[in-house]
Amino acid sequence: MRYFIQYFIPGLYPGLFVVFFWAAASLSGAEGAAATETHFDLSGTVRVTKISDGDSVRSGSLRIRLFGIDAPEIKQQCQDQNGADWTCGIAARNKLQDLVSTSPYLTCNLRDVDRYGRLVMQCFAGATDIGAAMVEAGYALAYRRYAEDYHSQEQQAQKSRRGIWKGAFMPPWDWRKAN
Repeated sequence: MRYFIQYFIPGLYPGLFVVFFWAAASLSGAEGAAATETHFDLSGTVRVTKISDGDSVRSGSLRIRLFGIDAPEIKQQCQDQNGADWTCGIAARNKLQDLVSTSPYLTCNLRDVDRYGRLVMQCFAGATDIGAAMVEAGYALAYRRYAEDYHSQEQQAQKSRRGIWKGAFMPPWDWRKAN
């Protein structure tokens, strides 16, 4: 049997709610114990108040890390096709700003919570998956360490030499370790 309770979080944002799902089943015979499984889901509309970088946004005090992608850090430099440095971290932030500006609210679904307490969410501006669009434009990489969702978009960006793929770059996860 499945049960759910929907909680509206007052004072936060319109449409932001928490839904708790749980299932309980009695085991018979040799098991003789009750098994309980608990899941939660946080989803709804989010108004972006700040773009931190190419893969992180804020909605008031709510910190959101976009699911499945890793974008260059703000201070990160990349090289173009001629070997000249360019501020790919700032370009990634600007691309995310452009994508987010198309919709006053994003629809986001919680996928995880990271070690820094940020909500890792898959967010949409209308029908556009923001993470997929960032990777497809070449301003973020598929973060395969955590998800395989955007691998095909990354291959297309690389093949078309879009964004950071137009020259040389250090993957953001390596850049963070080195800096």
